[in-house]
Amino acid sequence: MTLVADLDQARRAQSRTRQQLRSNLVRTVLAMWRGLGSWDRKDIPRFAPRAARLVRAGQLQEARLTLGYLDRVSRIRTGRPSPTVRLDRVPGRANGIDLQDVYTRPFVWTWTEMGQGKPMADAVDLAAYRLQRSVETDLELVGRNTAHTVIEADRRVIGYKRVLSDKPNHCDLCVLASTNTYKRGDLMPIHPACGCTVEPLYLDGSNAEASIDRRIEEAYERAARNTRIAVSDHGEYGPYLQAA
Repeated sequence: MTLVADLDQARRAQSRTRQQLRSNLVRTVLAMWRGLGSWDRKDIPRFAPRAARLVRAGQLQEARLTLGYLDRVSRIRTGRPSPTVRLDRVPGRANGIDLQDVYTRPFVWTWTEMGQGKPMADAVDLAAYRLQRSVETDLELVGRNTAHTVIEADRRVIGYKRVLSDKPNHCDLCVLASTNTYKRGDLMPIHPACGCTVEPLYLDGSNAEASIDRRIEEAYERAARNTRIAVSDHGEYGPYLQAA
């Protein structure tokens, strides 16, 4: 197998496994949310601590997946392993935001929507949509931050590129951002439900490009025509990708 094919295989395997992790965790947390039945203040202790524990467990899996992927990329490109980092030092949301507080928010979202006149069922559905985005983002943050920690610990790395997920469709923001390369010290900008990862660029070894199929080429062309991107500083996410 060629180097490019090895990289493609590593990227696709990583993307599929991450997508499965997200799908399973989202399904579990949403089932808990919809199964509450009343969504009153008394339901918060039934939901928020358990949801936070499940997300923390998912974050640990996400971090381990990222470490394994980056080690495989390093071995393919340089013939050597990537540095080992302590997972207990990899942060999630910035500024010390506690996940139990994060997963209390769906109740506030529900009550706010109901206070504005929406039926309970609609309010619960809207909160469920935002809850799904919270779960996906909490996994993405730990994946991004784990990659950043590994890159910072590896003096061979001179920068990185953004790698799109292997899902059928990509948002134009991610597509356009993936055409750039980034300095080693820069955190990758994300957005809710982002599925991108990073691929280090090395001072030694090969930095050959992975292959790009026609579907991705068409997405690049569309994004270049229709999209301008900007990066802001989000209080919980850090660098945040948005349309300019």
